Amino acid sequence: ALNAQSRALLMQKLDRTGIATSIAGSLGVPVLNGAPMQPGMLPVSKPATVPMPILPAQVISAASEAVGSPTECLLLKNLFDPATETEPDFELDIKEDVEEECSKYGRVIHIYVDKNSAGHVYLRFENVAGAINAQRAMHLRWFAGRSISAIYMQPHDYEAKFKGTA
Repeated sequence: ALNAQSRALLMQKLDRTGIATSIAGSLGVPVLNGAPMQPGMLPVSKPATVPMPILPAQVISAASEAVGSPTECLLLKNLFDPATETEPDFELDIKEDVEEECSKYGRVIHIYVDKNSAGHVYLRFENVAGAINAQRAMHLRWFAGRSISAIYMQPHDYEAKFKGTA
C-alpha cells in the first residue's frame, strides 16, 4: 500500500521527463540534485550513494524474473487484467497498440493477445535484433498503470503454441 509520498517517490524514480520531480517537491519530499531524499538522509555529493525508495512487490518480481536468451520471439506479461476490461474486443486495441509500439524496434511478423491470460501478448520479430531492441525498451516499462515484463521465448515453444499461424 502506497501513500501519497511513497507514490510520488516511485513516480519520480520512474519518470524520464523530470515532471515528477516537481510533483514530489510539492508533496513535501525533499529533493537533492533531482533525487528524492529519504527521511534522515544527509546530503552527499555522490548520487550513487542515495538509497533507492522501496518499490512495489509487482516491480520487484518482474525485475527478478529471468528474461532468457535472446531469440526473435517475445512474451510480454502484465499488459492487462481481463477481469477489469469492459470492452468485448479489448484485445484488438491492445494488439494494435503493442504492434505499433514494437514495430519501432523491428518488423513484427506475428502478434497474439491472449485475452484469457494475465495480460500476455506474444510477439515474433523478423530477426533477433528487433526482439532484443523491443525487449530492452519494453521490459519493466509501464503500460496502463501496470509494469510490463518482457521475456524471450524459444522459437520451438512459440511455434508449438501457434502451430500453423506463426
